[in-house]
Amino acid sequence: MLPEYPDILISMVVATLGRSAELDPLLSSLVSQKRRDFEVIVVDQNPDDRLVPVLASVRDAFEIVHIRTSVPGVCRARNLGAMQARGEWLMFPDDDCWYPDDFLKRLDILRQRKKADFYCGRAVNEAGLTIMGNFEPLPTLIGRTNVWTTLIEWMLLVRRSAFVRAGGFDEKIGPGAGTPWGAYEVQDLALKLLGQGQTGYYDPSIVGHHPDDVEDKTTPGHIAKMRAYSAGLGYVMRKHGYRFREYLPRLLRPMAGIVVYGFTGRPGMARRSGNILLGRWFGWRSSQPLPEPAAEGEVS
Repeated sequence: MLPEYPDILISMVVATLGRSAELDPLLSSLVSQKRRDFEVIVVDQNPDDRLVPVLASVRDAFEIVHIRTSVPGVCRARNLGAMQARGEWLMFPDDDCWYPDDFLKRLDILRQRKKADFYCGRAVNEAGLTIMGNFEPLPTLIGRTNVWTTLIEWMLLVRRSAFVRAGGFDEKIGPGAGTPWGAYEVQDLALKLLGQGQTGYYDPSIVGHHPDDVEDKTTPGHIAKMRAYSAGLGYVMRKHGYRFREYLPRLLRPMAGIVVYGFTGRPGMARRSGNILLGRWFGWRSSQPLPEPAAEGEVS
């Protein structure tokens, strides 16, 4: 049984590498929450002391646990931090995201209104416009058909006991994992939770902020990243037993992109679509599916 720490409601695990001042918006937004029933566990993968003064500047504002590790991988860092967590709930903020002043209060209201084992909201920029993917426009239960449009890592709130039972994040997925599977670790986690009978709820009115992605989408670095992300999608969908007919639209869209961008004279974007297609196909072919989930009421 997990120990209880009544003074800590939420443990926020922040994995970080190569950044220092970029954490300032996140830390400042947590100071502004006007409450102290949370802890921040910073899993520092830097080889130097760059974060020491950054964390010292807010150490009197809320509880901070500073963990140093040389082990690479964002999911390994998140799992390491979660092992040290004391809260009933876990969050995994990006090191460059930040939250509205009433964020934790709004989470409290949502938890009281809708009972679930994990929750997620929506990513927006400073103007309030949706970024970093497509999100459902209305509140909804999270299920196998909509995990792709209701989840993002740094907006996830998950019950710590459920996270532990699910085995945490798959450390073979995500940045720094040393594998081809560059993304979709939160969908993988949610699918494990759902497979164990846990419930999830999404509310687009719960928002957090992140810098806009203004990267040139045709650079070799961006294209390589998209190929890795795409391989992660194929890996996760095959791993969790999605049928090929459910996956096929994920292949047809980049195929259409190759054609459209090629005919409209945008070779960089056509090359990007081609690499998305290759990544998705490679991810699908390289993973083995889990057993089919049992139907409701069925004992497996």
